[in-house]
Amino acid sequence: MAVNNKKNFKVTIDGKDIDLSVVRPNVKQRQEGQKVYNKAFRDAVESGAILRAKVNSVMREQNLWDDNKEAQYKKLLEKINSGERKIKSGGIKLSEAKEIAMQMRKDRAELRSLTSERSGLDSNTAEGQADNARFNYLVSACVVYKNTTNKYFKNYEDYLNRGSELASIVAAQKLASIMYGLDSDFEKKLPENKFLIKYKLVNENLEYVDDKGRLVDEEGRLVDSNGRFINEEGKFVDRDGYRDWE
Repeated sequence: MAVNNKKNFKVTIDGKDIDLSVVRPNVKQRQEGQKVYNKAFRDAVESGAILRAKVNSVMREQNLWDDNKEAQYKKLLEKINSGERKIKSGGIKLSEAKEIAMQMRKDRAELRSLTSERSGLDSNTAEGQADNARFNYLVSACVVYKNTTNKYFKNYEDYLNRGSELASIVAAQKLASIMYGLDSDFEKKLPENKFLIKYKLVNENLEYVDDKGRLVDEEGRLVDSNGRFINEEGKFVDRDGYRDWE
């Protein structure tokens, strides 16, 4: 697979289009990024941040994780993996495969919810804070005006001060894609969603649709863009399709 060393993007600032590029960090930039990591790690440890190796014990001490959650975590993983194997192997009815894919979506959402506290705690470890600092530095150093070597951000501090700007947000996404292979469309590439897209059971936004392309819920009932139940005429109804309030 070809290595992607650059990603171009465009932002509009004060009505003016600006063409930018994010380039893969070179050796010098990685070395400087490591210095930023080391300093951030030291500062985090000195301020009392825990180490990543202690996350599990801290979560158990604070009753954020226990044997039941561990068992639930493993069960969800197995269900997702089993569903993926069944979809890929084929040989089952479309309706059955659809049910499996829909259940995989539910299981994956539950898994994310289950591990959200762990992820949040991990990001606050000394290593997590240092990783974030290094990544921010690399974004500040790797964004240039398209087809030039002129940097968009003056320095690391400038990027931090402008972190909420659209250019900063998009640049971070692009660099993550280059460095870690993170894809903005990764949800669409999950096995269950690839299946649902292939058979036109969801739209491009991964919302369930019927054979006419209309939005529906998981049980096939018509809904509007806000998830409200509607009838064939587009009027609001209850979950059973009635308009008893009229």
